[in-house]
Amino acid sequence: MPGGPFEFDVLIIVTSDPRYDTRSTKFLTSLTGIGYSAKVIGVCSDGEPTQSAEVVRVPLRATTGKRFFAGFYRRVIPEAIKARAKVVIAGDLFSLPPAIINKRRHSSGANRVKLIYDSKELYKELPSLKRKRSSFLFWNLVEKSAIRYVDSVLTVNQSIADILDARWHVPISVVMNVPDRTAVSVSAKSFDKVVLAFSGGLQPGRGLHNLIKLMALLPEHYELRFVGDGLLRGELSALASSLKLDKRIHFTGRVRNNEVVTELSKAHIGIYLMENAGLCHYLALPNKFFQFISARLPVIVPKFPEMERIVNKYHIGAAVDPSDLHETAAKVLEFSNDRELYGKLRENCEKAAEELNWEVEKEKFLGVVRTLIQ
Repeated sequence: MPGGPFEFDVLIIVTSDPRYDTRSTKFLTSLTGIGYSAKVIGVCSDGEPTQSAEVVRVPLRATTGKRFFAGFYRRVIPEAIKARAKVVIAGDLFSLPPAIINKRRHSSGANRVKLIYDSKELYKELPSLKRKRSSFLFWNLVEKSAIRYVDSVLTVNQSIADILDARWHVPISVVMNVPDRTAVSVSAKSFDKVVLAFSGGLQPGRGLHNLIKLMALLPEHYELRFVGDGLLRGELSALASSLKLDKRIHFTGRVRNNEVVTELSKAHIGIYLMENAGLCHYLALPNKFFQFISARLPVIVPKFPEMERIVNKYHIGAAVDPSDLHETAAKVLEFSNDRELYGKLRENCEKAAEELNWEVEKEKFLGVVRTLIQ
C-alpha cells in the first residue's frame, strides 16, 4: 500500500516496551494482518534493544522521571523523523511530541501526514501528574497545544469519550482495550487451594497494599498471585512478610503479552481494587479487567461506573467498595464456596469473552485508519 513520498502506512510511537504493551502490539498486528505496512517505536525495558522492519526498541538508562523523558525524546525523535508514514499514532500523551514532529517534518502539499492520538486515559486527571503542579501544568499545556495537530482521537470507553468530545471537538472513536480472543478451558477447578490474581504493573493507586491486607481476612488455603512487575514489588513483598503472609503471596514477574491470559487462567478469581484517586481512576476500563474475563475468571472490581456496568451487564462477578476489605472478603468467600454460583459466573465470562475481544474492537480501530489513509 505504500506510495508517493511515504515509506509505509502507519507509524506507532509509545513510551512503553512494545513487547509488553498489548495495545500497540494489537494495533500493529491488526494493520499488518490486512496488508498495511506499519512500525512501532518504543523503549527497551529488558536490556535487549531490537530493531526490525516492524519494531524499534531503543535502550534507556532511566525508567522513570525527567531522566526517562529526556532519554526517550533524545532517542525516539531521531527514529520518528526517519520514519515517513501516512498516519502516525501517538500511543499516549507523552508520545505526542515526537508524533507531531514527524507530522510537521513529512507533511507537504497534498501529502499530509494524519495524526491519531490514543488518549487511553484522562491524562489531565492522572494522580502522578496532579501531585506535582509543575508537571501538571507542563503536560496540560503540551496536550492543549497538540490538539490542533490531531486528526482523530481514540479512547477506551464512552464516559471518557464524552468528556474529550466536549473539551476538544475532534473526531473521537471508542476502541476498548480488550485482549485477543483466547480459547481457555472452563473445566472444573480444584478448590483445595484458591488463587486470587491481579494483573498489571505494580504501581501506586492500584490498591495493591489492600490486596495483601485482604489475604489476612481469608483462610490459609487462599493465595494471591501478582501477574506483573513494577516499582512497588519490594514494598509489597515487605508488607507480606510483616503480616506473615509470605507463603501465600506470589510474584510472577513481567509476563509477555501473549502469555498473560494463560497465566491468569490458572487462578480462580480476578481481583482489582483500584483506588478512587480522581476521574482518571473512577472512569477507568483497563485491559487487565478484560484479561480476567478472557481467562474466564469471575471478577471483583471497584464500584466504578464503567467496570460496574460491564459486571452487571454480563453477570460476571461483583463491584465492591475497594476500601471495604470485609465486603471484598465476603464476596471472595461467596464465589469460592458456592460451586454452583462459581460455575455460572464462569459460564457468563465465557459468553462475555465472545463479545469483549480484539476481533470485535479491531474493526473500529481499522475503520479509523482506513478513513484517514484514503
